[in-house]
Amino acid sequence: MASLSDKRLAEWLEQVAEGLDAGMQPSNAIALAKRLPKGRSESLEAAFQEGRKWADALELAEVSLSFAELSILQAAEYSGRLQTAMKRIAAARRELAKVKRRMLVAAAYPLFILHFAALAFSLPYLVDGDNAAFLVSAGMVLVPVWLLGLFLVAGAKLFPQGAKSVARVLPVFAGYRRNWEAGTLCEVLASGFAAGMDTLRSWEIAANAADSPKLYRLADAVLESVSSGGKASEAIAGQRKLSPKGFEQVYRSGEETGSLEENLEAAAKRYHSDAKNQLFLASMLYPKIMLIGIFAYIGYRIVAWVSDYYEELMNINV
Repeated sequence: MASLSDKRLAEWLEQVAEGLDAGMQPSNAIALAKRLPKGRSESLEAAFQEGRKWADALELAEVSLSFAELSILQAAEYSGRLQTAMKRIAAARRELAKVKRRMLVAAAYPLFILHFAALAFSLPYLVDGDNAAFLVSAGMVLVPVWLLGLFLVAGAKLFPQGAKSVARVLPVFAGYRRNWEAGTLCEVLASGFAAGMDTLRSWEIAANAADSPKLYRLADAVLESVSSGGKASEAIAGQRKLSPKGFEQVYRSGEETGSLEENLEAAAKRYHSDAKNQLFLASMLYPKIMLIGIFAYIGYRIVAWVSDYYEELMNINV
């Protein structure tokens, strides 16, 4: 089933959250919101009539939410913060849509320059009447670029976990993923504690929501420590390399003062804010790197052309 656009999903989540804020039942809030395509709204209404929870209903209806977002909604529903979580996910989706649009616009110029250069440097073949050589010369540059673009888009859709793994090692994108995963961990932990969940259950859900190899290992250490009668902060202190920056202090302080939930909520906002800043930086940086690479290619072709031209002149003089 086709996925929804970030903008369309954000609008729907906001409309449903407004209905719930007004005291509507889930099925009524969905009925009044703008209809989702492919019968998703009808599937959701049927799921709620069967008494299902929000996360289960959204997953069954194949609404385009990530596993992390579903986990956030699951914890938020238990803690009575469902509408707030929906609005927060909607805001994040809107921000992501803006960044995607910004990256596309920023990448349009270097891609235009690349196509223009590939055609311009191949133009002499066309002037000489050799159409086949013109197509081959231009295609040797453009076809690999098109194939690479298709490969990246298809790979990101077919293998989302692989795309996340690549993002964790790319400059700037790595900072975005690290901060976003840390923010998700804190947000779901806060919702779990607010709902009265014990530490073990809260950490299990939060680690699944963050979906980070490092945070999975950190959660395993916390679960082992708590199960044996220790504190979560003790396990976090023993796994500093796995812990997000500043997380150990925030968690330990919250345990000692009884303000763990509030500390985690504040930390989640800070991490998510840092993640948005990193994503914005990436949307500006990578198109510029692309442009530098294209200008380097153009420079190389110009030098090669001048060199060939000079060599021909020398042969004429001889």
